[in-house]
Amino acid sequence: MATIDDVARQAGVSKGTVSSVFSKKRPISRQVSERVLNVAKELGYYPNHLARSLAIKKTMIVGLRVPLPSDGCMSAFESQLINGVIMECSKQGYRVLLDTLPEQDDPRLFSQDPVDGVILLNPRKNDPRIGRYGQMGIPFVLVGRPDPFDESISCVDNNNTDVSYQVGDYLLRNGHRSVLFLNSASDMTVSYDRKLGLSEVFRHYGLSLREEHVMYFTRKLFANGTDYGYISVMNSYRKLNYTAVIADTDRVALGVLRAARDLGVEVPEELSVIALSNDAILAQNMNPRLTSVELSADLLGAEAANMLIEKMSGMSDNRQVIIDAKLVVRESCSFRSNP
Repeated sequence: MATIDDVARQAGVSKGTVSSVFSKKRPISRQVSERVLNVAKELGYYPNHLARSLAIKKTMIVGLRVPLPSDGCMSAFESQLINGVIMECSKQGYRVLLDTLPEQDDPRLFSQDPVDGVILLNPRKNDPRIGRYGQMGIPFVLVGRPDPFDESISCVDNNNTDVSYQVGDYLLRNGHRSVLFLNSASDMTVSYDRKLGLSEVFRHYGLSLREEHVMYFTRKLFANGTDYGYISVMNSYRKLNYTAVIADTDRVALGVLRAARDLGVEVPEELSVIALSNDAILAQNMNPRLTSVELSADLLGAEAANMLIEKMSGMSDNRQVIIDAKLVVRESCSFRSNP
């Protein structure tokens, strides 16, 4: 079996150069890379990842925790974020280990995988994972805001309070005075931030966001986001007086549109709908096309991966990064005249 020494000798380069060609840890010229790869192919050499990990005391693997819902379907946000993580890690010579186990529901599921660091999604109030990974000495980065806020924790997030303010302002400027808010799970920090922004814009207009008009996703009641949107509107539309719905995700908005159809409610003429995420393909194919918020999930993922790799390499201190979200206006909202 050929070794790295055999490849280096026949290619006329050092062992470090051969290693860098395969790991992509430092730039190697195209000419040298092609020569090394051709020699490796000729000799039948393949890098031994386990041996390399033992030698450098790193696995060169980043763990990405994306717990799946009960129906096993990922959202467009999660898919785009995963893509951003993979692209950035690949550029820097890291593999990505995707872990879909719901560790927040069972402390025994805290990752024991052979990884150098972990990216965690959906931080919650007093999230036990933060203390646990710190205790284990595993570097981690949050996608979302920790609660309580701690500058010693690296995180990347959207400007959730600001963008929910913008969404509320858009609806209020268009004549809506009563809104149903289908928020995310009540213990998630993004849920608190979005409600805060919406409450602030209502106060700015001299109004109040009624508590009965704010609902929260829970796994015990809803199988998935579409189920959440559908059941919530079916159960509330005839009881609560609202002319617009702000949905946590595109999938939740899809459920809202289905409920409106079954209730015989016209969108956007009678009910306006906005989603706080942007699955561009799904939004464009909905009827009407869905007004939504672009969260730039791929940028969130890429930035989280870059921050984690810097942390694992000791290249930077902990920092917090905000990726701006923006409202994308399409056809699912209309002006509401008020007497």
